[in-house]
Amino acid sequence: MFEVVQAVLEEMRILKKEVRTTNQTPADAVKEAWVSGIEVQRSLGVSEKTLYRLRRCGALPYSRVRGKIYYKMTDVKNLLEKNYRCDKPKCCGCH
Repeated sequence: MFEVVQAVLEEMRILKKEVRTTNQTPADAVKEAWVSGIEVQRSLGVSEKTLYRLRRCGALPYSRVRGKIYYKMTDVKNLLEKNYRCDKPKCCGCH
């Protein structure tokens, strides 16, 4: 009887893991990813002051918990997308 209960519990654990992985797609995981300011600074290659300016002017939304500031990765990516430029080079001697 004990082995039957153990087998059922193990099967339930496996099903629980499968449900977790099927309910959260990789796109959902990215949407939910919150990162610290230091991680944003590293990924964008900007200083703390530049990140502060982006926050202050409203270009980059954030959340503050006990004095620590967090950013959604989707907001960081949106900022990059909004500022994406595909201008033609002005140099004529590159041909």
